[in-house]
Amino acid sequence: MNTKIKKGLVGVGLLAGLMVGGFAQAADSGWSSGFELDLNSKYIWRSLAWSEGTVLQPSVWVASSGLLFSVWSNFVLNNEPNRRQFNEIDFRISYEMEIGGFSIVPAFNYYAYPNQDKIENPTTGELEIQVAYGMGDFTLETSHFLDIRENKGGYVGEVGLEFEKDAAEGLTIAAAARLVFANSKFNAFYVPYEKGALNALVLEAGLTFTFANGFYLRPHLEWNNMLDKNLRAAVEVSDWISIQKPNLFNIGVALGFEF
Repeated sequence: MNTKIKKGLVGVGLLAGLMVGGFAQAADSGWSSGFELDLNSKYIWRSLAWSEGTVLQPSVWVASSGLLFSVWSNFVLNNEPNRRQFNEIDFRISYEMEIGGFSIVPAFNYYAYPNQDKIENPTTGELEIQVAYGMGDFTLETSHFLDIRENKGGYVGEVGLEFEKDAAEGLTIAAAARLVFANSKFNAFYVPYEKGALNALVLEAGLTFTFANGFYLRPHLEWNNMLDKNLRAAVEVSDWISIQKPNLFNIGVALGFEF
């Protein structure tokens, strides 16, 4: 393995170790925490490709009584811009509450883009609200995101159905289908495409193998199909995204610990 890649991965490991170590101490006082390394064949966000190839996406989180704080990052492994560098770090704080059988989660997301041009990739922030209703092994869910900083008024939403079931001791199977829609401000800022649209259909599937001491392994798949024909045409000629394809497939495997 290339020396620079080794150094980058060592840095990821040291940072995660320090953060998880601190979180583990917090767990003694009623807090839970975790750490995950997610290796993906490409970085897909809101059904658009933000890498040409393989990325490593470490994340850490700490939670207590419905309150959760997480840090997620993107480390480029493929031979493309920002190779062997972090090019995105996201911070999220959320609070989950249960009301009349519904799970309601308001949140704030802050997106930072180190090692990238600050004019082309400015930091921004989003307000988020998630609402979910469980029906046995199935969950109806919807999520809504509103940019309040760099692309004020940019909105994207999702509505979908999730399935999750314990198939055997230590094995959970999961699948989901979602529709993604966005207004003209979001599409113009990220594609660019000057109209709102029903953007994409997303299908996901995964297996989670849970072992002793909070360790788990989660292979997963994701397929994104762009639905609006004019949006598809805009994506195919866009210079703003990494892969000009209206259909995207990602395969990944996540390794994590929960305390």
